[in-house]
Amino acid sequence: MKKSIQLAIIAFFLLIMDPAGLLAQGRIEITPYGGYMFGGKFRFYEGELKINDNPDFGISLDYEIAPEMKITLAWSQMNTSARFKPYYGYDYLRIDPFDVNVGYIQVGTVREVDLDNVTPYGSLTVGAAYFTPQNVRYEQTWKFAATLGGGAKIWLSDRVGLRLQGRLMMPMFWGGVGFSVGSGGAGFTVGASTSMVQGDLTGGLIFVLGD
Repeated sequence: MKKSIQLAIIAFFLLIMDPAGLLAQGRIEITPYGGYMFGGKFRFYEGELKINDNPDFGISLDYEIAPEMKITLAWSQMNTSARFKPYYGYDYLRIDPFDVNVGYIQVGTVREVDLDNVTPYGSLTVGAAYFTPQNVRYEQTWKFAATLGGGAKIWLSDRVGLRLQGRLMMPMFWGGVGFSVGSGGAGFTVGASTSMVQGDLTGGLIFVLGD
C-alpha cells in the first residue's frame, strides 16, 4: 500500500511537469462528475458543529501505470451550510447557520478488475481537505485527509464510459480543533486529536485520451 502511494505521488509530479509525455506513453481517463456528499459533524465539549448534506461536484484523472492499476488525481467540492448547536449551559455560543465550502484534493491508486464492458474498482487516496466558511469572521482550514472508494466503470465505447462511485472521506484533525464565535472573540478549542467522517455517492462521464 505504501509503495502504491509513493508511485502515485511520483506520477502526480510527472503529470504536472510533462503531461504531453504521459499522454504519448499511456492512457488517461478524465471524469467530470457530480453527486451527493454527506456532511458529517464535529463534537466539542461545548456542543456540536453539524455540516449539512448537499450535492457535490468534481473531476478526476486516472493514469494507467500497470495492468489493472492506475494512479488517480481528484478534486471535489460541496457548497453547503453549517450550524453549531451548543449543549446545555453554553447557549451564549449559539450562532446563526453559515455557508461553508468543503473540498478535497487527493492523489492515490485505483485497482481494477477488467470484465470487458464493466470494470469494478477500489481506490485509496491521500491529500488535503479544506473548509472555507463564507463569512469573514471564520478562517479557512486545511487538513490532511484520506479517502477509501469503490465503484464501477461501465464502457459505452473504447473512449467513453460511465463511472459510478462511493467514497468514505476522512479529514484528520491532529493536535486539536479551534472554533471562534462572533466578533467579540468568544470561542473554544478541543485540545485532543479528533476526526470527522464524510462520504459521497457520485456519477460521471469518462473521456479517454492517449493510447
